[in-house]
Amino acid sequence: MTQERRYLTPAEAADELRVSTDTILRLISSGELPAIRVSPRVIRIPKPAFELFREGRKSKQRRVITRKSISIASIGADEGIPRGEPV
Repeated sequence: MTQERRYLTPAEAADELRVSTDTILRLISSGELPAIRVSPRVIRIPKPAFELFREGRKSKQRRVITRKSISIASIGADEGIPRGEPV
């Protein structure tokens, strides 16, 4: 069973539109083609946004989205916050 992919790479989008990857990256940076920046070097284009772009319609989302992950250090059940000696 094959699962349909929800995102395209800029290279895959370029292949489907028969343009260069640089053209896709310019469309993303200008806001014409919405994309998600997964990391500083990885960009993914949501499939629905790509389909709208290919049909000549605009999606509501216009810029590259950078998602920030928040990591919170957790303390286990048997652990406590280290306490220093009073000064």
